[in-house]
Amino acid sequence: MSTIREVAKEANVSITTVSRILSNDPAFHASEETRRRVMQAVRTLNYQYAAKRSQIHIGCIMSLTYSYSDPYFNDILNGIQTFCSGHNAYISLIVSYAQFHEMKDGLEKQLSELDGLIITDLPEGRLDFISRINQKLVFVDNYINGYCNVGYNEIFANQLMMDHLISCGYRKIAYIGGPADYCGFDSSARMMVYRETLRKNNIPFDLELIYDCNWDHQLCARQTQELLTRRPDTQVIFAGSDSLAIVILAQLSNLGLKCPDDIGVVGFNDIDLAESFTPPLTTVRLPSVAMGEMAARILIEQIVTSTAQNMQILLPVELKIRKSTREI
Repeated sequence: MSTIREVAKEANVSITTVSRILSNDPAFHASEETRRRVMQAVRTLNYQYAAKRSQIHIGCIMSLTYSYSDPYFNDILNGIQTFCSGHNAYISLIVSYAQFHEMKDGLEKQLSELDGLIITDLPEGRLDFISRINQKLVFVDNYINGYCNVGYNEIFANQLMMDHLISCGYRKIAYIGGPADYCGFDSSARMMVYRETLRKNNIPFDLELIYDCNWDHQLCARQTQELLTRRPDTQVIFAGSDSLAIVILAQLSNLGLKCPDDIGVVGFNDIDLAESFTPPLTTVRLPSVAMGEMAARILIEQIVTSTAQNMQILLPVELKIRKSTREI
């Protein structure tokens, strides 16, 4: 029996083009010549096309818990929705990390009925389970060997920030944030970059300047107060996300400290409000919306072509220098 790949080769077009022509996708525009070649290849090879349902239904499993949410994930979702809206696809299920971890009655059935999934994180030991019930998977900001991954270069992004802090003359650099869920706090890319940057600049590593708040805003507030009580010599705080940076800036204000005159603060993500903070926040802009769009593009292509892909796509990041750090 012939395959869609053979049809595409015979017609000298992509697999996606064959699938979208045969499914009469209203959003796809192809020339009459291209359509003629595809249909001729179908007849020549006696290809039997099994039409899919008219609308593609995808699900999202996001890195959210009962105590943690971040605009970063909303931006990823917005990117997914933007691409889906123009490609006959619909986000029919959004599952938080906590919901997936608990796996309440009916959730497995809901997940198995989807055409594919976009995932930012999975609880430990659940990869085999999810790959059994749905084989069309794309991971975002979470490298999983053997699957499609869309993200950014974590090492490079964190190095941009650490190099900036060093160039500003900071030596007492604190960090308050959390680990990546797929690795421990100490072995995270950020901590490796942090330690190596200090080493290269002959700055001793000081464990008293490092706090793991596990992305919890209330704990972040308490740790900021503890840090500045124990180590008033702290010169700058690297917040693990812009959302945590908001919490830290509020605590500085409560303590009567000015940013950046008394202490600097930097974030990570560049959410929409970052430029409106007081002061505007120095941060690293992540391609969150573009990551969502790219993940949706790859997933939908796998679904419509009935193929599996294995690739890693890294999108560019940008350091945004604003007023929350010293002038260089």
